Amino acid sequence: MQLTLFTDYALRTLVFLALQPEQQLSTITEVADRFSISRNHVVKIVHQLGMKGYIETIRGKHGGIRLARPSQDINLGDLIADMENVSCLLDCQREGCRLAAGCRFQSIMRKAMRAFMGVLSEFTLADLVRDEERMCGLLGLEIPVTLVSAE
Repeated sequence: MQLTLFTDYALRTLVFLALQPEQQLSTITEVADRFSISRNHVVKIVHQLGMKGYIETIRGKHGGIRLARPSQDINLGDLIADMENVSCLLDCQREGCRLAAGCRFQSIMRKAMRAFMGVLSEFTLADLVRDEERMCGLLGLEIPVTLVSAE
């Protein structure tokens, strides 16, 4: 299955937000600039992610966007299902296929999609950003400093 560009950009947006210090707000412009995506496109993505409860959007001069819940609570299978129309990979009726009544391909595709979504459901956004230092380096972000207490 090939994910739409919309879903790809939604994933990138969530990865970017997951790499920010906790509770820090980011802007749509920061996301758009970081990934060279049209700002208008990011606005649509942020709206959808906000409506689905993945991100929190705060309006105003000091507003911005951030994850609405911890990255380990954002399941990739759920995210893809929310962003994609996974129920309709093959529309045999639309094409007027003469084989539709006896063809098993649609049921095979449904089984394949369930397996695909099952694998995605085993992972979370936290899995995508596990190597935080490397991911921050790739995006040109400040690498988080971990303070170790002296005992």
